[in-house]
Amino acid sequence: MLEINKILQLKEEYVLFKFDIGNGKFWLFNILNGDSFKLNQTSYNMLLLIDGKRSIEEINKYLVDKFSNENKDLILKDFKELIDRMQKEKIFEEGK
Repeated sequence: MLEINKILQLKEEYVLFKFDIGNGKFWLFNILNGDSFKLNQTSYNMLLLIDGKRSIEEINKYLVDKFSNENKDLILKDFKELIDRMQKEKIFEEGK
């Protein structure tokens, strides 16, 4: 179960990258072992918010406010699935 008050950030070895070619290509790279994850723009933008300064709850609120005209339940579901997937891959550490 995800703790909503937890503050997370990407581990140092992970870098988000956006190629500005065409519609954009979005990636998460592990600079130590070469692992990579292809992302869509939404996942890329969500991962940018996981910066070690904001709690999961604060990010949830931000997403709901930012996408107030969208399906909030779907956005929050996507965010939770992204967090769960990235935690399984051990990409996050607690914010400092």
